[in-house]
Amino acid sequence: MRTIRGKEYRSAGDMEDRGTARTRTWLWLTAPIAVLLAIAAGSELFVDGIFRGDELNFVAQAVGQDVVTLAVALPVLVVAAILSARGSDRARLVWLGSLAYVLYTYAIYAFHVRFNPLFLVYVALFGLSLYALIGSLATTDFEAVKARFASRRAARAASVFLATMTVLFYPAWLGEVVPALVSGSVPQSVIDAGTPTGAAHVLDMAWMLPAMALTAYWLWRGRAVGYALAGALLTFSALITLAIMAMMVAMNLYGQPVAAPMAAVFGVVSAIGTAMLAWYLRGMRGK
Repeated sequence: MRTIRGKEYRSAGDMEDRGTARTRTWLWLTAPIAVLLAIAAGSELFVDGIFRGDELNFVAQAVGQDVVTLAVALPVLVVAAILSARGSDRARLVWLGSLAYVLYTYAIYAFHVRFNPLFLVYVALFGLSLYALIGSLATTDFEAVKARFASRRAARAASVFLATMTVLFYPAWLGEVVPALVSGSVPQSVIDAGTPTGAAHVLDMAWMLPAMALTAYWLWRGRAVGYALAGALLTFSALITLAIMAMMVAMNLYGQPVAAPMAAVFGVVSAIGTAMLAWYLRGMRGK
């Protein structure tokens, strides 16, 4: 800060430092989120009697996802937060995607798991991840993220991948929902899970798939916001498709109806998404 004729002026460096401080403030929410994630997923896996009256189909899916949450999503979230606090823009994008995974997952748990001892943990995870995601996006310098990209090919490939995910999943979900609406019935996946609606239908069609479509468009057009969101959504895609694969494996182990080969399909999609994320992040200059 400089003083000229009694007036104070902030230098560009001062403004950048303040912006970085505001950005890092939201990283501190990673600590309570990580603790609560460990409590929620760990309790569901290792403590009897957590699920009360939930259908076995839904419980099997939860168990499969909890394994991925504990073994993969939680470490990724924590490591990405630490590296982001040290100034890594690559890690920041991964952290944002991990937050989106937590928000998506515990929105489902908060509304669809029957009331149990972890209810307030689900609510806290939903709230903390929601505000951490909103706050961190509001303090992200999208132009600075774009300026770090040296590989236009990686950006174009990420755009195509996100658009492909949109094209694949929208028809799949509509193929379940529309026939049920026309016939006045309920989608079989909703009946099997024993839930009022299909939460994945809601979150994907209302939030994630539109976000992927818009990001694919913005990235293809070279808009700054697309560069940041693409890294986050690639991370989310890799995590959620891995979780879906684990759900299907768990459903098979619990004797629940599931097309076993689809687990391999989602495993391949997760691997492709992870490879795409790695390529995308390597296209950034600096940390």
